Amino acid sequence: MVKVKRKKDSTLTNTVLIKEFPSGSISINKDDLVSEGNFQPLGRGEDEKKGLCHQFFINGLPRLKASINKIAFDDGESYLSLNRNFAGSEWIWDQFNKRLNLGIYMSNQYEFVNLKMPKLKKGSTQARSSSYTWQSIDPESFDKEVGIPNAKSLLENNGVKIIKKSELLTEPPSRDAYVAYWSADNELAPGLVYFILAFLPIAILSSAYSKPEIVVVDEPVLTRETMFYSLDELLSAGEKDTIECKSSMYFSAKSKTPPTTVNHEIIRTIVGMLNAKGGTLLIGVSEDKSSKEYIKKGIIGDFEWMEYADEDPKWIKRMGPLTPTWEDYQKVLRKGIMDKIGRTYFNSCIVINFEDIGYGKDNPVARIDIEPAPQPASDSSGNKHIRFANGTQQLPPDQENEYFKNRFPNLESLREDVNKL
Repeated sequence: MVKVKRKKDSTLTNTVLIKEFPSGSISINKDDLVSEGNFQPLGRGEDEKKGLCHQFFINGLPRLKASINKIAFDDGESYLSLNRNFAGSEWIWDQFNKRLNLGIYMSNQYEFVNLKMPKLKKGSTQARSSSYTWQSIDPESFDKEVGIPNAKSLLENNGVKIIKKSELLTEPPSRDAYVAYWSADNELAPGLVYFILAFLPIAILSSAYSKPEIVVVDEPVLTRETMFYSLDELLSAGEKDTIECKSSMYFSAKSKTPPTTVNHEIIRTIVGMLNAKGGTLLIGVSEDKSSKEYIKKGIIGDFEWMEYADEDPKWIKRMGPLTPTWEDYQKVLRKGIMDKIGRTYFNSCIVINFEDIGYGKDNPVARIDIEPAPQPASDSSGNKHIRFANGTQQLPPDQENEYFKNRFPNLESLREDVNKL
């Protein structure tokens, strides 16, 4: 796919402010770059054909990364859809994945779409498995139906009007209905229209399904991430393939390590998540055996171990005295991951931060967000751990080979290219 710079009308802004808050704002902005390539037409079962992709970025929605495509073909056909580079509620993605594309039509110098939005079918009850389909909107109750105050005024203020199709077309249509139309040189209007008619109503409805995992999509790989979750949301979801809790960086049921060395259980979990869907590792959280609730204890115990355990002369010579602080705790964690797993994975797939549980950096919960690795990861002994359900394990050689063949489908061709070089 090729990106080309398009000439933009200097009289038009490339950003629409949707809503402003004291802490930020929700807005849409259009990318100046346009992608050239082959795209799927609006009609089902048709072969891909050459066209242009205009992209509109949605900014400011919490725990959501999304953008809107306008696909325009040489024959004049065009439509709007959600871009596959998406991070947000899994329920939202299930609604839009290969669905809810909105056709754009032309009349003289105007573009227009049928006035409709995703709704439940009549007689259906709202449930997680329900699929929303395009259905017409009554212009008289527009704001109420889309669920956004002043939505109609927002469209009108940005050059989008609502009228009967017969008032726009030169020839009477076979079936009259309401449409939203705008001047063809209004480059921002398509993204705003799709945002108001389709994306934001579905995003609002998704609040009823806030607990399912965050899904991250970047075609052709589908993976799950937790980096958009708060600490309380992670603990509410509980341990699973993408969430793991440890009470300490040094102590485990099997062993303890010096204060300058990361326990193998931490390394094992990180490798497992790198080789699976990614996820989040929390250090300083323990599970109450009777209530099964997660307790945010923090890492004060690890700080005490750093302060009172025997000193490591090699560490002191290389890194200086070890202090019981978050800053030195990070140093130990970073060095342990880079030594045991590799600097490449640390730089590209791992983010270390802390969660304040009321004591600031004096007793935080350590948080490690892990993205899926682009190729198999292993510890310093060559063990390729894999995260399954709420545990981490190694597979027998034949199963391991089959797993990595499916997990990294391009690995063999990559190896062939390296061998050729």
